This record gives sequence, C-alpha cells and structure tokens, in this order.
Amino acid sequence: MQNLPKNIIYILSLLLILSPGFGQARDGRINGFLRDGETGEPLLHANVSLKNTGIGAASNNSGYFIITNIPPGQYTLQIMMMGYVRTEKEISVVAGLEERHDFDIDPTFIEGEEVIVTGDRQRFEKQIEISSVSLSMRDVKTMPAFVEADIFRTLQLLPGVQSSSDFSSALVVRGGSPDENLIMLDGIEIYNPFHLGGVFSTFNADAIADAEFLAGGYPAYYGNRISSVLSITGREGNSKHNILFGSKKLGEFFDISQAQGEVNLLSSKLLAEGPLYKGSWMLSGRRTYFDQVARLYYWYKDDPMEWKYYFYDVQGKIIQNINQTNRITFSHYAGKDRIFFEIGRSDNEINFNWDWGNTTNSAKWRWIPNSSFVSALSFANTVYEFDVDMELIATDSAGQSSSTSFVVFNKIDDWTIKENLDWFISSEHTLTTGIEIKDLGIDFELSQGDQKILDEHESNMIYSGIVQERWQPNPVIMLQAGMRASKYSAHENVYYEPRLGFKYLLSTDLALKGAWGIYNQFLFTAQDEDAILSIVDFWNAIPENYKAKSVQHYILGIEQWLGEGWFASLEGYYKPYSNTLVINPNQNFIDRDDDYTEGTAEIYGAEVLLKRNSGKLTGWLGYSYMKSSQEFDFNGDGHILESDGEVYSSKYDQPHSLNLVLNYTMNKKNSFGLTMTSSSSNLYTPTVGYIYSQNGSYYDLANPYRNLDEIKGFRNSARYPNYFRVDVSYSRKINPFGIDGLFKIQVINATNHFNTFIYNWDLSAGTVEGIGMFPFFPTFGLEFKL
Repeated sequence: MQNLPKNIIYILSLLLILSPGFGQARDGRINGFLRDGETGEPLLHANVSLKNTGIGAASNNSGYFIITNIPPGQYTLQIMMMGYVRTEKEISVVAGLEERHDFDIDPTFIEGEEVIVTGDRQRFEKQIEISSVSLSMRDVKTMPAFVEADIFRTLQLLPGVQSSSDFSSALVVRGGSPDENLIMLDGIEIYNPFHLGGVFSTFNADAIADAEFLAGGYPAYYGNRISSVLSITGREGNSKHNILFGSKKLGEFFDISQAQGEVNLLSSKLLAEGPLYKGSWMLSGRRTYFDQVARLYYWYKDDPMEWKYYFYDVQGKIIQNINQTNRITFSHYAGKDRIFFEIGRSDNEINFNWDWGNTTNSAKWRWIPNSSFVSALSFANTVYEFDVDMELIATDSAGQSSSTSFVVFNKIDDWTIKENLDWFISSEHTLTTGIEIKDLGIDFELSQGDQKILDEHESNMIYSGIVQERWQPNPVIMLQAGMRASKYSAHENVYYEPRLGFKYLLSTDLALKGAWGIYNQFLFTAQDEDAILSIVDFWNAIPENYKAKSVQHYILGIEQWLGEGWFASLEGYYKPYSNTLVINPNQNFIDRDDDYTEGTAEIYGAEVLLKRNSGKLTGWLGYSYMKSSQEFDFNGDGHILESDGEVYSSKYDQPHSLNLVLNYTMNKKNSFGLTMTSSSSNLYTPTVGYIYSQNGSYYDLANPYRNLDEIKGFRNSARYPNYFRVDVSYSRKINPFGIDGLFKIQVINATNHFNTFIYNWDLSAGTVEGIGMFPFFPTFGLEFKL
C-alpha cells in the first residue's frame, strides 16, 4: 500500500469534488467565537444550534463555531454548555450572506441532576471521531492522583491505554510502545514529557484548557507516529480583569487579573495571568523541593548532603488579537530534571551529574478572512537534551589524585514549519489541506576522558503534505478521506499514507463507525525488550539502511447515546505491523549497520466504554482486551521459529484491563473521587535454572567455575500477578481570609494491595523476592486563587 498507484488517489479526489453539493455556496451561514464571560477563555465543545431546527455545530478548541447552509429566515441561536448559563439570541439569516456572532457566556453552578445538551452531542451527529476522547481539566483535576493532577494518569484509566508500572506515566496505547505516541502542546511536539522517571507529567494541569486523545484511526493531519495522538491545548489567560493597575494608563497595556497556586508534600506551583494590550498572557511555574527538605534534614543532623534531585518547568503563552480576523500566539515551555550525587571513600570518589529536559518555542498566525476559511501558520522549535556526566577520582597512598570522566549526551533539535487550511465549503463538505517541513538534528555522544567512543551528528528532513475531505451526503452518512505524503531525506522513496473514516447513524442515538489507514514513523527510541524500567528514552532517526516503522489500523465500532448524559461505545481493532525495530541482541558494537533487527508484529483487541458526563455523579466504566505477537529473525538464518525465541508477545501485552472512574459532586463545596483498576500485569522473561560458569568479575584459578549464572526461559513467557489498585480523594472549597482555595486529601492504593514490579532472584540462596510498586500512600494539598 505504500506505493499506492497515483491514479487511485486522483480518482478518489475527483469523486469527492464532483459529488453533489461540492463547492456550492447555498443559503446563509453564521460563525463566531464563544468565550467565558468572567475570564475571556475560549469555550470548547459548546453546543451551538438554531432552536427547534436540528441545525447546529460544536465549538472547537479555539471556541470557534460555524454553521453553514441555513435557509433564509428568523431563528433563535442558542448556546448550551455544562457549567454555563444557557444563552439565546434572535438572529436573521439572509441567503448568500454570512453573519458573525461572538458571545461572552457567564459560568453557573448546576444544581441537582440537570442535564445540559453539550457539544459532544453535536460532534456525535456531525463529526467522524474514531477512537477519540476529549478531556477537560475538570475531568483531570477531580481524579485521585499521586501528589497532583496528571493528564497522563487520567488517560491510563481509559480502555485501551495502560501503563508499564506505577513508576511510569508513559502511555501504552493498544499495545504500541510509548515512542509511537505523538504528544503535542499547542501544536508543538514534545519528545519526553515526563519528570522523575514518569512519576510526574511534564504538564501543569492548571495551565491546560483541553486535551484531545486519539487512540487510533486518526486523520491525515497527524503524522510520524503510528499508535496514538495526544493534543493538549494550553489556556490563553484571563483577559477580563485588571486588579493590579485598574483604570491607570498602564492597565490599558498590561495587568494581572488572577494568580493561583498549589502546595503539596513534594512540589509547589504558581500560575499568573492577565490582559496584555489586545490579548492576554499566562505564565506558570512548578518546582519540586525534595532537595530543600533534604537540605534541612542534613543541616539538622550536621551531615554533608551528598545528593540532590529536583525538577522545574515553566509554561507561558502570549496572545495578541490584531483584529477580528488575525491573531498571533507565542508559546513557550521549558522543563528540566537534575540529579547529582557523590559516592566515595578517602581513596575513591564518584561524582554523578545527570539532567534531561525539553525546551519549546513557537509562533502561530491564525487568519480567518471569512466564514469559509481558517488558516493557521506556525513555526516551532523543540530541543530535547539528555546529559550524563560521571567523574571517577582515585587517590593513591602518596596523596596523588587522578580522575577520568564518562559522558553520555543525546540531543534532538527539531525545527518545524506548518501551514494548515480548513475550507468550509458547505454543510456537506469541508476540505483540509496542509504542508509540514521538519528539520531534525540528532546528536549522540559517548566519551571516556578525552577519548570520544561515539560522536554522531545527524540531520534529516521530513517533508509532508496532506489533503483531507469530509463529506456528508445526507444527515445519516459521514465520510472522511485523506492522504498524507511524506518524503524522509534518509530514504529515496515517498511514503503515501491514505486514511479513510466513516460514520453511519443507524438511528437518532446509535451510530456505526470505522476507520482504516496506513501510518509510518521515522523517529523512534531503541527498545530493549528485557529492560524493566526506562527512565529516559534515547531517540534515534531511522537509519538509511532500515525501513520506517509501519502499521495499518483497522477499526470498527458502534456508539450509543443513552440519555441523561450517558454514552456507550464498543470498538474492535486490528494493527498489523509490516515493519518494526528492536535492538539486535547479537550486534557487533563496531559494526554500525547491525544495531537493530527488523521484524513484523500484529496486535488486535476490543474495548467497551460506558460514560456519564453530566449530573452530580460522573465518570466511566471501561474494559479492554488486547493480544499481541511479534516475529524477528535474530539469528539471521532466514527462518523465524518460536523454539529459537523469535516469536513472542510484546512486553506491553496486557490482555485484560478493567477501570472504574467516579466523581461525585455533593454540593458547591464538597466532592469525592474514586478510581479502581484491575488488569493483567506485565510479561517478563523467567529464570528457569542456574549454571556454573567462568563468567563474572572475579576469576579463581583454583575454582574457575565458581560463578553462578541464570538460565533464561523463552522471552516474555511469564507474567507477573494481576494488578489491582483503588485510589480515593476528597476535596473541599475553602475561603480563609477571603482567599478562594481548595483543600485536597488523596489516598493512593487505599487497599494496600501488593502489586509486583519485578522479581529479585537470589542465585546463591535459590530464592526469589517480589519488589512492589506504590503501597498505601496518603497525600494532601492546598490550592489557592487570588
């Protein structure tokens, strides 16, 4: 399919262009922006409709909506969104003309079990969204969490999404490895969005407005990842209030409208925001204080502090509305982890420094010349660095010292320019086109002292173009066809990635949906199948002598609206990998052309989701089943045999997973949360015996076979005991000294269930001991808002 004949693409395009209604401007149309009346923030996924007509749309992640093909006449335009006042406006629609209607809508507290028709209903009726979930920060912040709200931990509670352990926030989506997930913040790609080996996520929940998660079958707009997409939209900042300068002259250009923060057991964070000339600004910062608490402890004990660990991150955004049709947005993110420790005696000393992190900057120009077009041009730079510097100092009996150093350095320098154009032709047709140019610079250095063992510097270009058409020939059928074509500079061929999706409304509340597509990936992390915990990923570009990672997605499902805020879905999927890569276990370190082994894989499964998104009690119940298999010719004999350990399940294979998420809002002040997870655990390669050998660090001439080695069974042929965990939380709004706040209590692993992380084998005693993950762990925190 990679070399799909071009005439098929042309025929597909002609069929769409020549279909009835394409390009015909009929009747009238309206568009506009929805904003929070108190803060000026965009209202996402609100329901915008013409009352009693069935005509409507949902606002997007910019608060923008458009309704086309409206017959001339008088209408009542209504906006509904959970937590906001129902708003109505009388409008007049004239044939061939467009009108813009912007709204500032005030928030309100929903009493009792009132059900609001949200934009999710419009998206159900009007959009093709396969394997898609939208999460607001309200969803994320009401979840029980380890120390603080974490969007990655929330996603891991959805069917089809797992985590490798309690110590990792990395997403394992439908059996794919974590490097196969495209993670973006305001359209900027983030390469390693985790702190402290995955315990904390990179993103401050207070600075996030919305997150769109696509577990598969995603459209041609997204590329260079083959499993899933997580697109996070940052908040714009409160532009409605001037509390610092008020009516003074400076207040016309800059002010602060609000500041809020959180203090918990391990970290603190602060966010400030306000109006800025014709727009707004927002800045948030967070830092852990393990090191500062430890410093006080060692000061009290009068002992030297021989280690240090902390992380920080900063996220900011500036928005300027030049006029009604043009907007400029500047975004910034910087985060870094730092570890230092000393190990030593009087004659030997080791100094270990390790830091890693992301820095991103972007500028985006959005242009809406009229209701037919929305253009977005962005320019972004992302830098990811990983740096380990270890120094060994030895002192002899004469007091003379000598030292040697060991350095590992990995860097990605990603420059991306992207243009995307949406053409709202009519209610039946929306055409999307785009181009993307990516310059990937990758450095990898390995040195000992003054000698460089490895010094690799690569620069690769990825040129991509997309075209996508959404066609709704009648009210019950929606089709979406797209093509992404990419040229990777290390390879001679062009990669064609066709994507298809459909939705068929079987009834008013029941829909059949499906998707198929080809996905390629040109950047990956070297995966060691036997690694227990990957703290930091080493990123590599696909070498010229290896094929790109490639997979197809086949997805079929149904979704049902059940009334009163209830929603249910069932999806099945099949993912055959025509090429994937793992580290070659038989590689020759000197030969750079045999670092990896190529192979094939297949993953299939099914997912069930029952969700309620309105009322006092919200949440979901999800179940997923997944099975995987992969094949590699490790010994290069041309035959792939299970008996040679060349056919085995992925280490991410977790057949069964059941998740329950409940959030109960008792009243305006008090709310409770509960999450429960029960799942199959990870696979591992078991130890099946022991053998005496000459291997080892100590060799005894009198007894050369004194060293005991493990005999390993087949790879990933055993599984740890099933995983089970219950987390609970309670939060209460408080107002001490007139300051709005939120007090939170959270309990991780409330039942103190022992979940096995790894087995520790004692070869000499012939025993094995399980090492567990998070035990019973209560935490508390305090949020405040000024």
